[in-house]
Amino acid sequence: LSDGAIVYQNQAVLRLSDTKLRGLHNIENLMATLAAGMAHGLSFSHMAPALRNYEPRPHRCEFVREVDGVDYVNDSKATNLDAVEKALRTQTKSVVLIAGGKDKGFTFDPLRSLVKEKVQSAILIGEMAGSIRRSWNGAVKCEIANSLADAVERAHASARPGEVVLFSPGTSSFDMFKSYADRGDQFRALVQALPAAASRSDAGAALPQKAK
Repeated sequence: LSDGAIVYQNQAVLRLSDTKLRGLHNIENLMATLAAGMAHGLSFSHMAPALRNYEPRPHRCEFVREVDGVDYVNDSKATNLDAVEKALRTQTKSVVLIAGGKDKGFTFDPLRSLVKEKVQSAILIGEMAGSIRRSWNGAVKCEIANSLADAVERAHASARPGEVVLFSPGTSSFDMFKSYADRGDQFRALVQALPAAASRSDAGAALPQKAK
């Protein structure tokens, strides 16, 4: 890997920016796929177009939408701390993190140093919200939301252009949702419903003025 590309014998064979996959774990998957293809006699020129067009599976660091210069990423499949760690290490921008869910009897302490490094604020939901806030107290600003909708609204209000809102719960969904897929679908729908700044401005301009 060199300069944003997978390299073989000093030749770039696939630029990461040309694919729809993000994160170290996905880079490793791309490398493994290319190596397996080579072992079966496939050329890079045959493999590269398919890898460029490959759509990542839903709820796995899935880019949802950009709103007012802020990226929204759905990582609802992150049901353990290892998955959250991978998602955070993937991000190159400052993170507003939405995390929390079913209390499975563990703490979020192991993520404390990484959260301090990568996350500018955390919005917490579900049964584990209070426990996560205790784990990260002093490392990052934490606030508790009363629902996923509330969390998305808080993130929308606080995130600044150039940042990313990452929904990576770190635990299971069954305190509030039917499944991780249901949880991710709801997050995606909430993000799709967010108004952009231009829309809000237009709506405000359309309001009738009070008579003087």
